[in-house]
Amino acid sequence: MMEQILDRLVNGVIEGPEDLMGMGECLNLLDELEGNPEFPKRWEGNLAELRQLFNRIILEDSKDPDVDWQRIRTIIATLHANGGTEEPHPGKPPAEVEKDLQQVGDPHETSATLPGLHDQLHDRGPNGSGGEGQCGVGFGGETPVDGEMTEIQDPELLRDFIEEAREHLSAIELNMLALEANPSDMEAINAVFRPFHSIKGVAGFLNLKDIHHLSHEVENLLDAARSGNLSISDSVIDIVLQGSDILKVLLNELEKVQNQESAVIPASPVVSQFLDRVRNFKAEEPSPEGTPVRRVGEILVERGVVDKPTLEVVIERTKSSGKKLGEELIQEGLATTREVSDALREQRRAKDSAASVRIDTQKLDNLVDMVGELVIAQSMVLQNSEVQKIKDQKLQKDTVQLNRITAELQRISMSMRMVPIKNTFQKMIRLVRDLSKKSGKEVALVMRGEETEIDRNMVEEIYEPLVHMIRNAVDHGIEKPGERIQQGKEITGTIMLAAEQKGGNIVIDVQDDGKGLDAARIRAKGIERGIISADDQLDEKAIYELILHPGFSTKDEVTDVSGRGVGMDVVKKNVEALRGKIDIFSTPGKGTHFQVKLPLTMAIIDGMVIRIGEERYVVPTIAMKESLRPGKEAYVTVQKKGEMIKVRETLMPLIRLHKALGVTPKYENPWEALLLVVTEGKHSYCLLADEIVGRQEVVIKSLGGSLRKLVGISGGAILGDGKVALIIDVKGVVSIYEENGK
Repeated sequence: MMEQILDRLVNGVIEGPEDLMGMGECLNLLDELEGNPEFPKRWEGNLAELRQLFNRIILEDSKDPDVDWQRIRTIIATLHANGGTEEPHPGKPPAEVEKDLQQVGDPHETSATLPGLHDQLHDRGPNGSGGEGQCGVGFGGETPVDGEMTEIQDPELLRDFIEEAREHLSAIELNMLALEANPSDMEAINAVFRPFHSIKGVAGFLNLKDIHHLSHEVENLLDAARSGNLSISDSVIDIVLQGSDILKVLLNELEKVQNQESAVIPASPVVSQFLDRVRNFKAEEPSPEGTPVRRVGEILVERGVVDKPTLEVVIERTKSSGKKLGEELIQEGLATTREVSDALREQRRAKDSAASVRIDTQKLDNLVDMVGELVIAQSMVLQNSEVQKIKDQKLQKDTVQLNRITAELQRISMSMRMVPIKNTFQKMIRLVRDLSKKSGKEVALVMRGEETEIDRNMVEEIYEPLVHMIRNAVDHGIEKPGERIQQGKEITGTIMLAAEQKGGNIVIDVQDDGKGLDAARIRAKGIERGIISADDQLDEKAIYELILHPGFSTKDEVTDVSGRGVGMDVVKKNVEALRGKIDIFSTPGKGTHFQVKLPLTMAIIDGMVIRIGEERYVVPTIAMKESLRPGKEAYVTVQKKGEMIKVRETLMPLIRLHKALGVTPKYENPWEALLLVVTEGKHSYCLLADEIVGRQEVVIKSLGGSLRKLVGISGGAILGDGKVALIIDVKGVVSIYEENGK
């Protein structure tokens, strides 16, 4: 009984001299020890000194808490070493005893290799260390050393932990494969980080020191990668996989003793060595090797991991299961995570070192233009009435094949213009860090979709709008730490920067979890600056769009970050120059969301082909909200001049495109024609056209120097029949309408 009390006293009751609760528990144990019938009377002086030292630290009367703390450790160590059977280390002063005890084990040996892990776990003396025992008081948060012991308190809870931890380790290994294939995949990094975090938390609660310390250090390493301070390299992946392997062995050890009453698990020296490796880890730059690009399956066959017939069977199985080859091989026990990871690593290195050729951008643009011409010429030939009269089946098959080849050629040539938006996004990490320091706020940047590709001509153009939106998010959106705590939020604000491809557009989202936009204040500022009148009835979305006007700012004072009213108007101007659109969403107390929609490439647009009289025009679909044919009762006039269309209880100005473009229409009456609803600024307008011919992707052609500044027209396109259609600039058409007095 007395030995059990001593063990509890030694093995991690106290985390350090600041752990007041631990000291209180230690005093209770001293009372239990003194009340035990086996307690030697000669130890009364030691216990009295311990109580005095504990009370001195707790009451903050200690002149040097560290010295007192070391004395506490020395006394407890001597008591534990003698087991209560004789005078603690007779003939040796406590300082020498402590020195002797601290020489047990060497946690700074070189990292152990996994094949010998089981042997090292079992190759220990009767007290679990291979040497004398050592006091465990004060080791909380430090590297575990040989001889530190963990007592099993709740076998049932431990069983649940072992089961859940193994599930977490399986998830870690599968996500490590995704990380091996793409080290910059932030989702994969988070997916590996979360299970380690969960294991660490429960292990700490159960006082499983080895597992707690190991998972905590690996979690720190992954957290550095999440924050952008560490790049995932081969050595980082090796460390995470080794940590996972060690945890498996530790769980097996736990399972062996979980049903034993008051079982004690000795510490593993392998954990100490591993933690030493993690803490002394230095990141290195990846060094791609010039090996030819091969498939993962080929690499595994070459290495003898799996034979070719088995591989082919598994590949067929993945087609129905939807799993990746590596996952299927691991789950069927045909390959280990390490083997698949090594194969993925070799494949990635080969991809990284794939040959590239520098080419003049003018030549690339010319190639793209010629491919566009080829597609148009093919369409003209195939739509020729004489060709369409030919009923030869071989010609029809050849035509289908030609269509397929030209479409693929166009896709490849367009992809040559595309580059990942990753570099632009990564520049924002430093920006957020600098802005948060200047503003005295804690802000974290979360990025998604960095691999989304965008036209290389647009990459630099989108940088400035992103800077302004993130600057506003930090200064206007994210609250000060004190405010966030009062509102029940995390002290660190989050800005999410994401990109994804949707159809023919790239969508960039900048979203914060701050206080949101104050619609009432924005409206008041809009009235004060004369942007709107007090009588204007605006919906919430239109009020938010007031911040896009030049010189608009709700800040009462100018700071280093913002407040001069210069920013969001620049964002709008640059986005529109790229033929894009910006939408603003906000929820008070929850945050603000800016969404920018841009065409995927500057060379091709997705457009709606309309007809006005005998002419055809292209309206970019990104500018359109809907199309409709109104009833006669929806048409109203204001003093018989301003024409309006009532669309679902909302009056919208009617713009007759034929007047702006100088052509004769087929229909004059709106209820006989077709209306295209577009949004420009804070208003919606109805464009009058005769009919919609269809939707089509068209290659944009410049109109030349003399027509470049033609208001209302942004370019031209050659349609399938070889005829030219002008591309309508919605903003220009609206400006003509506004300037001509409506």
